[in-house]
Amino acid sequence: MSKLSIVAAGAAAATAATTFVGVPQTVSRQSISLRGAQPEQRSSTGGGLGLGLGAFGAIAGLASLSAVRPSTRGSVVRCAYDASQEIGACDPLLFWDPVGYCQDGCTKEDFDRRRAVELKHGRLCMVATIGMLWPDVFGKFDGYLSPSQNLKFADVPSGIAAVSKVPLEGWLQVLLVAGLIETQLFKDQSFGGFAYGKYGAEPGNFGTGYWGRKIQDPAERRLKLTTELNNGRLAMIAMAGMLIQNGLTGQSPIEQLQAGHYSPFNDGQGFFAFDPSQELGACPPLGYWDPFGMMAFQDEEKFRRNRELELKHGRICMAATIGMIVPDLFGRFGGYLSPSAGLKFSDIPCTIEAIYKVPTFGWLQILAFAGAIEAKNQAFPENYGYPPFWGRINTLEPEEKQKKLLAEINNGRLAMVAMAAIVAQNGATGQSLVEQFTTGNLNPFVGGYAQREAGDRVAMRAEFGSGAGKSTALPWDPIPEGLTNDIFNSTYVGDVGFDPAGFAKNQRLLPWYREAELAHGRVCMLAVLGYTVQTAGAKFEPFITRYPTDSADPLKAATQVPIIGWLQIIVVIALSELWRYENVISKYSQGVQPGDLGWNPTAPVSSPRPKWFGPTFTAAYQPEEWNNMKLREIKHCRLAMVGFFFMVLRNASTGEGPSLLPNLAAAEFQSSVGDFIPRDI
Repeated sequence: MSKLSIVAAGAAAATAATTFVGVPQTVSRQSISLRGAQPEQRSSTGGGLGLGLGAFGAIAGLASLSAVRPSTRGSVVRCAYDASQEIGACDPLLFWDPVGYCQDGCTKEDFDRRRAVELKHGRLCMVATIGMLWPDVFGKFDGYLSPSQNLKFADVPSGIAAVSKVPLEGWLQVLLVAGLIETQLFKDQSFGGFAYGKYGAEPGNFGTGYWGRKIQDPAERRLKLTTELNNGRLAMIAMAGMLIQNGLTGQSPIEQLQAGHYSPFNDGQGFFAFDPSQELGACPPLGYWDPFGMMAFQDEEKFRRNRELELKHGRICMAATIGMIVPDLFGRFGGYLSPSAGLKFSDIPCTIEAIYKVPTFGWLQILAFAGAIEAKNQAFPENYGYPPFWGRINTLEPEEKQKKLLAEINNGRLAMVAMAAIVAQNGATGQSLVEQFTTGNLNPFVGGYAQREAGDRVAMRAEFGSGAGKSTALPWDPIPEGLTNDIFNSTYVGDVGFDPAGFAKNQRLLPWYREAELAHGRVCMLAVLGYTVQTAGAKFEPFITRYPTDSADPLKAATQVPIIGWLQIIVVIALSELWRYENVISKYSQGVQPGDLGWNPTAPVSSPRPKWFGPTFTAAYQPEEWNNMKLREIKHCRLAMVGFFFMVLRNASTGEGPSLLPNLAAAEFQSSVGDFIPRDI
């Protein structure tokens, strides 16, 4: 199976895991009771839970879907139904329906159908999750899966590769059993299945009970149903993650852990064993630089294609950079660019305005010439077969030739950055680069184009900014419900009206969200510092264990810490969390603010502030200064969370922590010029 098909299969699994599949809709019902509500007297002793498999923990509730109310005469009235009180609307998201399934027009039948499908998919994924892990942990069945094909159970891998291993007859048997279950054995009660009237027509109720036991207590029954639903949702997400991971690495989750294959990219294992960090272009000061992991999904063929694009764009930008500067310095061609239009070469500016000056036939000539070059080229990007540069490039020694090719790549990269800056400068000032220097307009935000447009920008802020009731973070959207859009909000400093997921609607949990944001941000600030210090080579001299370790790769360093060390870390974290819960989280109702560890100088001595055992560094701050410090902290927290994510991503894709210091100290990096220019290039 190709890499593309593997990734596509993983993506399809991620989509299918949370997608509702239609189930045939049948006639209306005589009596409809909500799933989890107490049934009528004739069915109060028989409400069962189908295939109860709850053991994986609950996660946040997804959207329960809308349904209609039944009439007293036995016919269903098709009208909008409020599903916000249904099972599944629980903390922290409560009733969550971002796609809008529960908008006007969604009826009780629609809700029952989708809830039944959600439960079915969740139950299948709970079983599938066990099936992905169990064989690698406890072993596979003995004997043959297909004696005629000499295929043993032990030969079938755990993951996507098993699809092609199982013979066609095996898949036909699986489909036959699934069809019998769907149509006969466990037909859903909400569609007239076995014991339809007895069990109240609940979606997903097969009448099998909970491990054969009928749950009588309504509260216990609702808890069991909620647990099953949330475990199914967790299993759907888990299966999507495991299938994607399996597609990226070619290993099952257990195989990946056993092989130490924590990064699916460029470590010689799995589908992405190709390591582009050894290719031409990885040089000081950044070394192999791919902060967004764009090369993580590439094999050698894709790398060669991307390298060709890089070289092509670099060569074009080198020529374009010269074209943006030379005409203003040395003059333009004489004569006419378009005699029929009376357009001279001297009339073409070295700015973006030149796009509109060149006539249509001129652009057609440029496109035809570029197309001819693109269609002709069939060679490898490093050698287009053109005449040798200065007549001797093919006679160079391999080492010198590599140096020339590296110089071309780096010059092209510099030219791409330069062209981006020149075009941006032109757009901000309305002048070419040479014109800007000759007129003394060195600050693009004081004169020129920026000054002329200042009034328009003020008008745009008035129309789209906070003054018009719009979010500061997203000025085209209104202020989200539950937020103030006040950056100096005394309780939630840093409120810029950014809540695309709608978490702030649940005001009861808003303090807990801010507590989590601060806790994660503070941890990430320390983590960024730890990453930087460790990758810079600053380490403790004594061994943390009697065996030598190497933390040049911070992610692999996690596997080198002994189990006793991890237990110590977990104990310290647990004690810290218990202290924080006891002294901060549990005292929100008493006036303690989220994240307040006892450093708040504005809190009175008699307040229920945390009993902080450390020094109070902030005692000297005035209240207005304290608000500024809190704003700085939340900004640094958010920056650290984003920064740490990309540091880990870069570490996973390259096998090295993010640090410039080792390259800055390299001998080939030292230069008398003082800039980032390696010697002899």
